[in-house]
Formats: sequence, C-alpha cells, structure tokens
Amino acid sequence: MTARTDPQLFDPTRWEGLLADVARRHEVPGIVAGVLHVDPVSDAEQRFVAATGISNLRTEVGTDRTTLCQIGSITKLLTSTMIMQLVDEGKLSLDTPVSEILPDLSFAELDPAELTVEHLLAHTSGLDGDLFTDTGRGDDCVEKYVATLSEAKSLFSPGTGFSYCNSGFVIAGRIIEVLDEVTWDRALNTRICQRLGNEHMFTLAEDIMSHRHQHGHVAIPGTDTWMPAPVSQITRSMGPAGLVTCSADDLLGFGAAVLRSGRTSTGVPILSEDSLRLMSEPRHTLIEQAASTAPQWGLGWMIDEWEGQKLQWHGGTTIGNNAWFQVLPASGLAFVVFCNGGVAAHAAAEIYGAFARTFAGIDAPPATRPRSDRPAVAIPESRLGDYADASTALTVLRTDDGTYRARIRSSLGEGDEAPVQTMDLHPSGNEAFVLGRPDARSAWMPMAFAEVDGRDVAYVGIRCLPRAEARPDSTDTESADAPVSGDDA
Repeated sequence: MTARTDPQLFDPTRWEGLLADVARRHEVPGIVAGVLHVDPVSDAEQRFVAATGISNLRTEVGTDRTTLCQIGSITKLLTSTMIMQLVDEGKLSLDTPVSEILPDLSFAELDPAELTVEHLLAHTSGLDGDLFTDTGRGDDCVEKYVATLSEAKSLFSPGTGFSYCNSGFVIAGRIIEVLDEVTWDRALNTRICQRLGNEHMFTLAEDIMSHRHQHGHVAIPGTDTWMPAPVSQITRSMGPAGLVTCSADDLLGFGAAVLRSGRTSTGVPILSEDSLRLMSEPRHTLIEQAASTAPQWGLGWMIDEWEGQKLQWHGGTTIGNNAWFQVLPASGLAFVVFCNGGVAAHAAAEIYGAFARTFAGIDAPPATRPRSDRPAVAIPESRLGDYADASTALTVLRTDDGTYRARIRSSLGEGDEAPVQTMDLHPSGNEAFVLGRPDARSAWMPMAFAEVDGRDVAYVGIRCLPRAEARPDSTDTESADAPVSGDDA
C-alpha cells in the first residue's frame, strides 16, 4: 500500500482547525495528535504533531506539541517489547513457566507452574486482572504488588480463555526487574528510552511536573460539566501495566522502530524481526465474544483490519485521560491521539478516521452501534443473573415489559461506594453480543455470554466475568423507563 506523502499534508497547521472543532463538539479540554510515515524503500521519515485546547482547566495552561500525555495501557506494548528483548537475549522463552523466574509466586487458585510468559502477554492467564493494589511509592512496589497476588483468584485455567489482565502485566514487569536486577522504571529507561533517544518518557510525578503535561478531566456527577480529576496518576505499583507519560513525538518514535523492523533510524536495534513478528501474530480470536475493541490479540498488540489493511494498535485509559496508538504496517503509518477528558472515544474516532482517509486512503470502521433505538433483544433465562470478578459486578435483568437491562458496578478499588451504571440492552449487528450504555455521551459497551473452561461467563467488553455463585431473582421489578440507579461512573 502506498501512503500519501505530500509534505503539505504533514503541516500541523492544516490539522489544528480539525482538532479544535472536534474538541469543541466533544467537550475535550485538550487534544494532542500526530502522524508518522516511514517510506519502506527510502527509509525517509515524515511526521507532524498538532495540538489544541487546555492541558488543565484549573491552571488554564495551554496544550502544545511538547505537552506530555498519559498513555495508560499503551504502556503494555513497552513492557511486552522489553519481555521480547529478554527472549532475544536468550534469558527466557514464551513457554517459560513464570515460577522458574519468580519461585515465590503464589495465587489463591492457580498453580504458578501452569502459568507461562506467553499467558501474561496474551491476556490468557485467567488471573483476576483489575486488582489495583497500592503498594507504595518505593522501588520495591512492583515486588510487593506481586506478593499480594497470593490472594488473587482465577477466572479460568491458563490458556483456556481470554480476559484483559492488568495484574498479569505487573507480573511481567517483575520478571523484567528480576532478570535485569533493576526496577521496571529503570529497565524501561535503559531498554526503550535510551535506545530510541526518547527524552520525555516518564513514570514518576516528580519527573513529569517540570514539563507541560495533560491532567485528566472527569464529569461532575449529574452535570454536563468537566473538572480536573482529583488524582493525577494511577498507583506506581501498576507501572508495567499503564503508568507511562510521554510526548506524542516519543510515542511516534516507538512506532517508527516498529515500522523499521525493530530498529531506529540510526540502526540501533530495539527488537529482532522475529520477535516483532511474533508480537503481531494473533494468539487469541474473540469473534464469538464481545470484543469490539479488537477481534484478535497478539503479544501486547490488539489486531484488526481496516479495509483489508492490517492494523496493530493499543489504547490507554487512566484517570480522565485517553490515548490511542495505531500502526498500519503496509502503509508505513503510525497515528497517535491523546484526549484529557470529554467524550474522548467519539473525538478520537473522528481524528484517526481523518488520518486514515488522508494518509492511507481507507476508512476506519464506524463505531459499534445498535441496530435500532428500541431494545429488542432476546436473552435466554439461563443467562440472566449475576456475574463478577474482583472489581466488576454485573447483573442482567428482564424488565416487566419484556426488555432487558444491565447494571454494572466497577469499583477498581472504590469498594461499596462505587457508582452503579444502569443501561438498557440493544441488539448489535452481530448476534454474538448485545450493546448498552448508561447515557447518550458514552460509547456503546458490548456484552456477550459464553462458556469458558466449563463456567458460564459474561463478557463486558474485553473482560470475562464468571457467574456469581449466588443468583438472585432475575426479573427487574422496575419499569423500562425507570431512572438510572446511582451516579454515572
């Protein structure tokens, strides 16, 4: 595929108007976005980064090209790359049992000897994934976090299913620490930042605060007003899963190395071609489950197609921040979009959709939407009831008028005070799953029902929730027009 490389297309001023319009319509305080192209023949590189808006509504500091942004779970690509570097160095393999490197590792229900490195990177470990335990700010926080997993339960046996797993990536980070004999943060600096020449890729608040940086924004409950998030970062113990803050240029630089078969423009090796290829090969397919974000998953990468072109990508969500990083290898293109609040999913889709049309001549697929406005789904009686993991509880109900409703509480450490989201369920274009959303500003959330490792489960997006042992009455006593229970998350 031949990308459009007219230099005028890479003029950031050409894109500032679009970003400003998108930010205004979708209530995003600030946006940073950019495109990189590497010519597969000449190796010539073109890029631009454009920005608009405010990095923090409280301080009113503007957003520009240099503004650092939280990349959230895009960090998992960096951790995966570091693990694959260790594979290249012969220090482990994808089949290595994690217990060989971490002999003290223990879980509530899983024999650590059954867990391999590949299970961690492919989200097939079965471990309860959203355990955001704060183990302090010390250099031993990742080690301490992994020790807390002795109480972590399993959703399914390793390799028998898929569920997005933050805790698995912290274990991967601990493997890096043990083999490199440094903290994960320092390994990141040595293995990624120094090789790429990145000067603005940080994990610690004290390093970030001396630079212009985006602060996340959240909606004030019950209003249409956005405010700065009360907390600026996730806990350091979750670093390998989602702590990195960097510039758009630094993330595009990582994309350039991916497009250059694992090397920088000066020939510095980041990863072998074999390991790079392995990372982007499908390891699990979710076509029959509710995975609207990506139908397939590799080692770290989400894998999709846009009009026949392979897309490998990852998104990131932290506290009021959202990020998208996408690579179209056949066109030699990488896209970055950062939003610090507002209806970010809708805003980003417009921006990367414009990038795809302009530079690759293809259309990104439209956002998932119901087939009709009126709920018209049929969910078997056997699928109604309660499902849960350690942080998310789902109840699927039938209302008095025969429609269906879901209630979701996702605590992520907030405990019983977490808000409940209530949503009517609608048919999707795929019979495998239904869709719901708590309000008109939110993106549609796919849900599906399946059996994994002999257990009934519900998929909420890319998270697998086993049926809860206790099952209450599965009929909703409220009418279909009842108000939302609790505040929106």
